[in-house]
Amino acid sequence: MIDRRTFLKNSGLATAGMLVLPTEKEAISSTPLRDKMLNAYYLRAHMYTIVPRQVREDFKWMAGIGTNTVSIAILEQDLTSAVENINIICEEAERVGINVFAVPSRWGGMLAGAPKVPSVFSVINPKTWILKKDGAALTNNISGVISSVHYPETAAFFKTSLDKILSLWKVKGIIWDEPKSFILDYSPNAIEKLGKEASLQTHVKAVIEFYSEINNHIKQKHPGIITNMFAYANLPDMIVQEAAKTQQLDYFGCDGRPWRNEDGGQQEGEGKVLLGAGERFIKEAKSNSKKSMWLIENHNMPDTDLKLLDKRMPEVLEKGVDQLLYYYYPRNIQSPDKCMSILAKHLKKFK
Repeated sequence: MIDRRTFLKNSGLATAGMLVLPTEKEAISSTPLRDKMLNAYYLRAHMYTIVPRQVREDFKWMAGIGTNTVSIAILEQDLTSAVENINIICEEAERVGINVFAVPSRWGGMLAGAPKVPSVFSVINPKTWILKKDGAALTNNISGVISSVHYPETAAFFKTSLDKILSLWKVKGIIWDEPKSFILDYSPNAIEKLGKEASLQTHVKAVIEFYSEINNHIKQKHPGIITNMFAYANLPDMIVQEAAKTQQLDYFGCDGRPWRNEDGGQQEGEGKVLLGAGERFIKEAKSNSKKSMWLIENHNMPDTDLKLLDKRMPEVLEKGVDQLLYYYYPRNIQSPDKCMSILAKHLKKFK
């Protein structure tokens, strides 16, 4: 079996200008200081088996195309069970001059991130669950139950967990990845606060108040931390407009396939694309004095979509988002090296 570095060196991709693997010295000096942020989504890299040499090679690749930020998923249990693993990742990032952002993953069942697992907090705190109108627990087939923003225990859990992250590791930012709570909530506390017949917009506003409170905690207790939020590119306009009002939020945006809806291709959700639907988020970010961000969904991609990826990436870059994120060797890629080489060819032009 040929590893990805051997593949890139021996294939025509490296010599054709699609990707040049830098030396260690080149990697350290190639990450420029600039207003634009190129952020690699490095989710669950190697899971719980960490090989420092492999992490070092990953960071040389990322730095070599101009990546200046790397985002890592933090599960609730990582705060006690993977501290040394994350130390290794943070140390390698610092060595090549790359900042680290944390992605709170599946916390309270309220966020995405990786992997797709139930929340320990929610499992042991059933009082906090979002309920359906008939009183049954609201569940999904990915991470189970979802905790409600209307319980003080939920906010306290977020704050104490964030404090621990920011005390353990040299993290420069926090990303709220696809908030899952933009839904109707019939838990007792939600009904007490909003009423049983409250509109969806009223519920959405309450969720935004929750993240505004958490962001304010971050800014007050940990000055200088960058706060970020992105949501589905295909969300209704009302939710996009309300979410963009989140307080103490530095970057706001969405995730989706890096092409247009009419292009076809495999999508993670109908109409969940950056070009077209995702452009609303750039507008709303600017209207609310925030910087814009897009996450390129290059995961779960068949070979049939690689030509489409290559075709539309120049247009994605032309939209001028302030922070562009991409998945580094993500899950479910039919031809991982080929996909990453296409991305590298374009992303090194992001400036």
